[in-house]
Amino acid sequence: MSYHLAPVDAVILAAYLLGLLYAGALLRRPAEERREQFLLGGRRLTLVPFIATLVSTWYGGILGVGEFTYRYGLINLVVFGLPYYLFAFLYAIYLAPKIRSGSDLTIPDRLRRRFGPQTALFGALLVFLLATPAPYLLMLAVLINLVFGLPLGLGLILGAMLSTAYLWRSGFAGVVRTDLLQVALMFAGFGALVFLLAAEVSPLAMWQALPDGHRSPLGADSMSWQVILVWFLIASWTFVDPGFYQRSAAASDPATARRGILISIGLWFVFDLLTTTAGLYAVLHLPALGQTVAAYPALAELVLPAGLKGLFLVTLLAVIMSTIDSYTFIGGTTLGRDVWPAGAAKLSERGRIRWGMALAVALGVLLAWGLPSVVELWFTIGTLLVPGILVPVLLTFSDRWQLADRQALLVGGAGLATSALWYFIPRFAGGAAQGAYIWGLEPMLPGLLVSVLLAALWVRRPAED
Repeated sequence: MSYHLAPVDAVILAAYLLGLLYAGALLRRPAEERREQFLLGGRRLTLVPFIATLVSTWYGGILGVGEFTYRYGLINLVVFGLPYYLFAFLYAIYLAPKIRSGSDLTIPDRLRRRFGPQTALFGALLVFLLATPAPYLLMLAVLINLVFGLPLGLGLILGAMLSTAYLWRSGFAGVVRTDLLQVALMFAGFGALVFLLAAEVSPLAMWQALPDGHRSPLGADSMSWQVILVWFLIASWTFVDPGFYQRSAAASDPATARRGILISIGLWFVFDLLTTTAGLYAVLHLPALGQTVAAYPALAELVLPAGLKGLFLVTLLAVIMSTIDSYTFIGGTTLGRDVWPAGAAKLSERGRIRWGMALAVALGVLLAWGLPSVVELWFTIGTLLVPGILVPVLLTFSDRWQLADRQALLVGGAGLATSALWYFIPRFAGGAAQGAYIWGLEPMLPGLLVSVLLAALWVRRPAED
């Protein structure tokens, strides 16, 4: 497809990029130079910016959502909506207030205090990989290719530079300031698109014209219970997502963290309705779309006038870039603070974090170049890493159970190793990438089972005083 920009669209795009750089980098730096200021904005995040930065960051896979809805239909809400609402609700009620009430600034901090340095280092390495911006850099490069025709490699490098330039100066505060702009654009762009579509063809008429499979909660290909279960378990990523933890720790108080997540769930639901509706309209208006990842840009090219087309392009950029900058900063923080020893180089913590961000971006570009599939990146990262970190992190929130450092490390390591073996053995044996796993089980299931069983075997109650 080709995406034609009128002069007014180009002006909107340029204004967005300039506004992003101004909001993130050119505003006056705060006087405080404390660690918490650069890492967490001084832990003074009030309700509105808390909601804005969480809502925008957690929705970076916008082109993947469009492709999934176009191909499978209503099941998008079942797979990418319901499980995330559930786990976010549990996070808000049980975890977020404890995170804000404590002094641990990162997940590795929490693992170190509860278990020890070995588990903390293991957890830090997994957090770094979980926070890779690779899937979102790939989506941004694909969008740049669709609109401007630039090659994928150049798009990856250009996208990485545009999404992270302001982080070097302002840290977490720059992420939050830009997210206030990004979240407004998210709703404005998709709201305008869906409004114009509905004005032309009513949602009821669109729904009745869809193929039967796209109206089924099991999807156009009738996904099996095991595949749906695995998607639900992958949503447990929420419990170990460093972005959720970072924002909960940065909130002004525990009540703000809890309320902010609960309100964010409602906003995600509204945005999911907008994106799913737009994807279903794409099925109706673009029945022979070859490049399904371009469902949203192709729909905008078809129905939006000049001006609104530029706004929608900016919307797509905002959704993706808000996740890239957040995950890049988390990756840099993890490497520069939790992995890289303070005495290993003559650099301040802030300097180490900046080098960590550069390495996080470089690894993200390499992963996106080597595995140019957003779905495969999501599936691989979630399947392999979540079983290695989920149980140790959840155990840190209960004072009733204890594990020694070495035991906690083995619990996580065994989960990671089991899911990795389950994932790679069929590939080395020449089996199909998916559907040829041992006993037909998706790798995440045995990985989590082994981790839970070992924890149950070794965990103990604290000694009575």
